Amino acid sequence: MKYLKSLAVFVAVCMMISVIPVISHAAGGTGAVIAADQTEAAPNPETTEDPDATAEPEATPEITAEPDITAEPDATAEPDATADPDVTADPDATVDPNATATPDATADPNVTADPSATPGPSTSPSAQYKITVNPTEKSTITASINSQQVTSANSNARVTITGKAERGNTYSSVYFENSAKERTNIITSPTEQFEQTITMPTSDIVIYAETAVMTPQQLYTSASRQYSTVNTNINTYKTRYINNSSNYNSSDIRSMNSYIKEAEELLPSLRESYTNLNSLISDDSVTEVAVSDVIYMQKELDRVTDEMDKLAKQMGGDSDTYNLDVSITTRGGRVTISGAVTGTVDAYNTPNSELYTNVPADNALTFRIANQTGYTLNTFRINGRNMTVSGNSFMISSTNIRNYISNGVMEVTISFAQNYGGGTTYGGGTTYGGGTSYNNNNNSILNGGGTAATPVPNATAGGGVFNDLAGVEWAVPSITALYNMGIINGMGDGRFEPQSNVTREQFAKMIVGVMGYTVDQNATTSFSDANGDWYTPYIAAAVQNGIINGRDDGTFGVGDNITRQDIAVIIYRTQGSPGVEIHEFPDSASISDYAVEAVSYLFARQIATGDDQGNFNPINPATRAEASKMLYGLYTLTH
Repeated sequence: MKYLKSLAVFVAVCMMISVIPVISHAAGGTGAVIAADQTEAAPNPETTEDPDATAEPEATPEITAEPDITAEPDATAEPDATADPDVTADPDATVDPNATATPDATADPNVTADPSATPGPSTSPSAQYKITVNPTEKSTITASINSQQVTSANSNARVTITGKAERGNTYSSVYFENSAKERTNIITSPTEQFEQTITMPTSDIVIYAETAVMTPQQLYTSASRQYSTVNTNINTYKTRYINNSSNYNSSDIRSMNSYIKEAEELLPSLRESYTNLNSLISDDSVTEVAVSDVIYMQKELDRVTDEMDKLAKQMGGDSDTYNLDVSITTRGGRVTISGAVTGTVDAYNTPNSELYTNVPADNALTFRIANQTGYTLNTFRINGRNMTVSGNSFMISSTNIRNYISNGVMEVTISFAQNYGGGTTYGGGTTYGGGTSYNNNNNSILNGGGTAATPVPNATAGGGVFNDLAGVEWAVPSITALYNMGIINGMGDGRFEPQSNVTREQFAKMIVGVMGYTVDQNATTSFSDANGDWYTPYIAAAVQNGIINGRDDGTFGVGDNITRQDIAVIIYRTQGSPGVEIHEFPDSASISDYAVEAVSYLFARQIATGDDQGNFNPINPATRAEASKMLYGLYTLTH
């Protein structure tokens, strides 16, 4: 019994000794002092197996105690108190070297975080995160929101990344990394310039890019594309500004005229330089001089067109946005709108209207019209002007949209008329605006001058309408679709004559119909052989939209058969002449320089892939069946 009492005294003394360092630390130590109910007391260094072991820096707790908390001077720690196992130890304390830190340990919910501590990255959706562009030689990259350049953005914001490589160079890769070094590609294939919209992550990002010197073939493609683009822009600016000069400042018009003239003077030199380069590529004898000549002419043209484009942006057409007011003034049909806005105005039972505000003035619009049984489209007007509707749709391209805006408004009015003689048939018999028969002998698309066949609504080509399509089964679906839309017609007596050739003026009307371009029946052209006949308004519309240029001698070539490669070039221009990988056909050597990209584009989009041997046959006259196939391929691409 005496032994047990002695043992109890010994234990009590030991426990008191173990408390002394804690009290000493609280009274005069320099470290933070923490209340016993907030965190555990520092372990006694004398009881640690390895006195030299210290905590790893990573073990520093995220939540620390207030540094100015002073322990009560008479506070005595409970000698048998058990520390909360979830509370992080004092970082200055020496720890058991065998103990394993738990990085995910949950802090005591009663512990209050130090308000002076630096917070980690915010996950608030309204937080701003930095956008940094890593400097890259021969490259300019910017980030913008709603056309305004930015260096930071909220998480989930839509940020547009735009890049342009110096002439003669191309981007081989462009990507961004978040703070976790996770990589997201911005482009997926080499390109000279790009515009890509990303969703801003909950993190700062850094944009990286790599550039490479173009191969001679890439340089040739770049220069020929620039030539086509500048030509299109010049035609657009002439139509938008020069032809409507009274709407703009006279000084701006003089400057625009000057830029256009200088660009037109440089274009032939650019074409000569890249044509020479292409010849040297074919001969495998490319020289540095030839490459330098192309790059020099590209930069010279850039110098002028950059100013021309900047001025166009300042002049701005009517405005950057407009109000679209669509009204159907009579019952009898509906119109479905797509492109810059999406919606339907339904007037099957009663007149109806819809107003769309703040519509972007640089986006395309398409109106698709459906008439109720027993009704026919009577008028389609924009700001009071009668428009010609091809088939059942009317499309305005993005480059021409401003021509249809007046004082910030595009007012579309549509009316239907009751057809007492029966149902409406697109493709024949329907009159559009002012009594002009859409498919009469002169105006019938692809009629070759023959007598128009009696139209049958929704007829299947070769199934009772056309009886001569044997051997061109591959074109039957295209002929059927275009016939039902009123884009093409027959030759009379149930004949389509699929193997007959298509003339240049016939194709002009066909392409204008497919694209839904506006046709001014009073228009004239600058071609010496293309005025005063049914085809003049359609050729003028094609020129106005920058898809047909005519010939060097000032003629259009009325009456001449159109070649397959010329069809390819015209279709290519309707899409803005985008960049494309050159495809090698067995007869690529027969393709003219100006058509190389266009033919490859048709192949890439599966609009035209060649004959059974893979040949494109570029200089062969296009047949009615071939033209129908390519036109419907374009229609499905754009609609």
